[in-house]
Amino acid sequence: MRPNPDQAKASTPTRVTSMARWLSRKRGSAAATAPKVSVVIPVYNAETTLTECLTRLYESRFQDFEAIVVDDGSTDQSSAIAGSFPVRIVPTAGRVGPAAARNLGARMATGEVLFFIDSDVMVRPETLPLLAESFEAGDVDGLCGVQAAQMRYTNLASQYKNLWMRWTYLRQTGDVPLFYTTAAAIRREAFLRVGGFDQGYATPNVEDTAFGQKLARLGVRVRVHPDLEVEHVKQYNLWSMLRTDFMRSVSLTRLKLRHPSDLAQNNTSVPSSYVASVPLACLTLLVALVGFAFRLPATAALTAAGVAGVMGLNWEFLTAIRRTEGWLRMLAAVPVLWLELLVAGAGTAAGMASYPFGRRY
Repeated sequence: MRPNPDQAKASTPTRVTSMARWLSRKRGSAAATAPKVSVVIPVYNAETTLTECLTRLYESRFQDFEAIVVDDGSTDQSSAIAGSFPVRIVPTAGRVGPAAARNLGARMATGEVLFFIDSDVMVRPETLPLLAESFEAGDVDGLCGVQAAQMRYTNLASQYKNLWMRWTYLRQTGDVPLFYTTAAAIRREAFLRVGGFDQGYATPNVEDTAFGQKLARLGVRVRVHPDLEVEHVKQYNLWSMLRTDFMRSVSLTRLKLRHPSDLAQNNTSVPSSYVASVPLACLTLLVALVGFAFRLPATAALTAAGVAGVMGLNWEFLTAIRRTEGWLRMLAAVPVLWLELLVAGAGTAAGMASYPFGRRY
């Protein structure tokens, strides 16, 4: 969403002031040494959000960081916008995708900790100090942030997706096989040791999920930090949300098939209850359609049981929506949930059907 002219005018002095303050503090600090944190931001045609993203970053209460913007072949004003900030701009050789862009940024980084965010992510002033403090404890190698409950887009699809991502990560405890690159950090030594992201993912998809699973297999400890909140400025409509869900289901299925030893475990952020409700929702719809087509009274009870089962399996998430957004938004989310489950089922089927023909990602 582009800011209106008045907002743009108002933000410019704030940005200049905060930037000057940051540069002044940096010049007054100790002699040049490697920074504690390297913030790596892959960018592709992000002119609508990049200014705010970088402005928020440089309003941080923690100054011992560098920012690396990896320009992944942008054709808009992203590079010019990044050039107005004290960032290091690293261009790619054409469009390489977020996985390869992050790997490139990590290789160029000098900080002890790599902090990956997207160009549409807004950190808070306390984000970086909280991150640095958490790594000082020394008991983990990586941390995942969570999306804040409040976001600027109020339409149903955007809030549904935002709350889903927030809820699925907040429920994680202990060491997790996850790495959510909307906001995720890792010790640079561990990142380089495991070889970075799988560059087989040429588009934004589940490259972070695959990386998190690799970290877990190699014994790299990652946890979700519930206080490490960021705003993900991502707007969805129903079509774009379902399309994203379909593509993720296809890729998650192929990821599972590439690692058959993981088939018996749920090593994603998706709750097992949701996973179980996908085939149940598809079967319920099939039973209902057969019953309607052939006028079979017995299928009504089976359909009702299936509906009850799906609702029960996802009740915890729907309750989380009610607590944040109220009863009306929760009720509106029910048909969206059903559509999402059916689309996820279709994506799973597509992933399984295409895998034998060489489609691995």
